[in-house]
Amino acid sequence: MSGAARPGQAPPADERTEARMAMMRVALLCPAPTPDITARLRDSGHIVHAYDSAQQLLRELGRESFDLLLIDESACDGGLQRFMKRLFALAGEDTALIFINCRNDEHRLADALALGADDFVRHGVGSREIAARVDAVMRRRQPLRYQPSLDNPPYFFDLANRCCRFDGHEITLTDKEFELAVFLFQHLGRVFSRGHLLDAIWRGQHSTSTRTVDTHISRLRRKLQLTDTRGFRLASTYGSGYRLERFEPGHEKPTPAREQPTGAGTGECCQPLC
Repeated sequence: MSGAARPGQAPPADERTEARMAMMRVALLCPAPTPDITARLRDSGHIVHAYDSAQQLLRELGRESFDLLLIDESACDGGLQRFMKRLFALAGEDTALIFINCRNDEHRLADALALGADDFVRHGVGSREIAARVDAVMRRRQPLRYQPSLDNPPYFFDLANRCCRFDGHEITLTDKEFELAVFLFQHLGRVFSRGHLLDAIWRGQHSTSTRTVDTHISRLRRKLQLTDTRGFRLASTYGSGYRLERFEPGHEKPTPAREQPTGAGTGECCQPLC
């Protein structure tokens, strides 16, 4: 019998895990309301934070992290090159960027791609295609999110069976601990704000305290021994976020300025629309 869920029933555990691992935290910058785009992204499993001005988004990027920036091209008329440099300086080059509602200007679009944009969508394209382009970009950007397992010796994660092995021995993790560990190993070296981790693991339940993130991080450090001696270090970043990184004694590198989110929690975040 098929493992697919019947109408009204929750999907099997492996399907729920896959959906969570593919979820993206999206910052949508659009001066005009875009309920159709927001609804389509929500239906695809993503969490959307909406901003109606470039200044508002840039201010938020100073304290929060995102997987993808989805930006209406009309919002950066003040100078495309300068605007994109500020975006990447704050968000980091690990963050994907797609322009939407673009004018039919070949030179401007070519400049955007040359400066680091992942894709552009011309004006008049529907929300279904935009959501499909978001998913396509993120499959290229973050292929580990779509793998059935993760192998970073001495750690191994079987996503379908929700099993974690450490030095060949199975480690008991709660559902949230498992999802948090997988998420961090899928993004080695990247800084995440507490708000981002709440969205990714707790699905935008903003009533959940950021202390919950701190507690789960502490448990993972202890259970998986994420210390320098094991080759991986789960470090806090300026008291605002966390990063799981490979560690080689004698090869420490300072954290670049663009990897320094300064906000502490989702209370400072724009309320997500989904």
